[in-house]
Amino acid sequence: MVASKRSKVFYFCLFLLPALALYATFFIFPLIQGVTYSFTDWNGIVPEIPLSMKKGEFEQEVLALLKSEKELANIQKYYRLDATGQFYQLQNWIEADTPGEGTVTRQLTDQERKEIKRILKKVGITPIKFIGLENFREMLKDRRFLPQRMKRYLFSEFDDLPLTFKAKDFQRKVLDHIDDEEDKAFLLSLYPYNQKEKVHELTTEEMSWETEDRLRLLLSDYYYDYRWERGVIGFTLFFTFYNVIGANLLALILALILDSKLRFRNVLRSMFFLPNVISLIIVAYVWSFMFRLIFPVLTGIAVWLGSPDLAPYATLMVAVWQGCGYLMVIYLAGLQTIPGELTEAAEVDGANWFQRLLHVRFPMLMPAFTICFFYSLANSLKTFDILWALNQGGPGYATTSIVIDIYKTAFMQNRYGYATAKAILLCVIIIILTSIQLSLMKKREVEL
Repeated sequence: MVASKRSKVFYFCLFLLPALALYATFFIFPLIQGVTYSFTDWNGIVPEIPLSMKKGEFEQEVLALLKSEKELANIQKYYRLDATGQFYQLQNWIEADTPGEGTVTRQLTDQERKEIKRILKKVGITPIKFIGLENFREMLKDRRFLPQRMKRYLFSEFDDLPLTFKAKDFQRKVLDHIDDEEDKAFLLSLYPYNQKEKVHELTTEEMSWETEDRLRLLLSDYYYDYRWERGVIGFTLFFTFYNVIGANLLALILALILDSKLRFRNVLRSMFFLPNVISLIIVAYVWSFMFRLIFPVLTGIAVWLGSPDLAPYATLMVAVWQGCGYLMVIYLAGLQTIPGELTEAAEVDGANWFQRLLHVRFPMLMPAFTICFFYSLANSLKTFDILWALNQGGPGYATTSIVIDIYKTAFMQNRYGYATAKAILLCVIIIILTSIQLSLMKKREVEL
């Protein structure tokens, strides 16, 4: 029997309305609330309604300014003097008349709290203040948030004196920073140029304390260079780019290997997918152990996670290893859906393995590429677990992604409004990048 149009509409609404309700509850409403808080100075601690106020302040700043008798009665109903007579306390429990039950004691309702908030706001008492775009302006000024060209001092007064300088380094990192010709001559007298070795060597003659102190002072002031610091945004983009490329490339290679007629391919498939099943925290702790005890023996590099230069690459290595297993399964499923007739026909036409891969299999894999790139791109921008468990964003800010920065800003600095502004920025970045990626890759998909 053919269902009537009315029944179709009924069942459509029956399934659609719960989905819309959940979507509004868990996405639309939090998003609107987040956008609202991003324009405030909320610290996450101070309640929206003051729990208590001094008697004098309350009477002068609230009661004296309210003109409406109804509002005055309401606020006095909710705020009452405590036993000491010095503070007005918010009454979380009030007595109210209920039809059929008489006078009962109940908690304040949300509607009553909103009314209190409205009345207090009317007289200028707002613990959460609207500050407009100030949070976003602060982001643009934050030297740790955006990539910056920063001065890096290479010597302190307590370091051992450098024995040699390369000629170019001595000129560029020391002499070019000094305007006083006398200071330049002093340094050149202590670091004469060795023509044979093409370096400036510290003279081996004994020097007085005064000479050494002056040398240390000059080097601590003028021995520096400039380098680009990635900052939070820079590291996030660096991590995202290389994690997406590395994880997808490794996953594709593993999928191509498993798509061949290997004897133990099912066992290998389980082994390659296993890191994706393990908790990210456990993965991070296992790799922390390896970076501390195993990698120094294998590579000769003593410090990995503690080095600002190596830590970003170490965390990237862990993320690629952990995330490639899931992507491998998607690529493998895509490879196994490609009709064998296509590759056989290409082989008959004389195409070698690489040509068949490039011109037959890759075009048919575009839907898998689209899914994997979208998944890895969105997850890389939101990565928290591995980065936090490995190094907590350190050393310094070397591995601090925008998600870790949001966490630190909100829960360590108690600046929820500023953290929410950063979260809104992250949301916009994810939407823009994933939209561009989907639009570009969807155009290249091939349908059978």
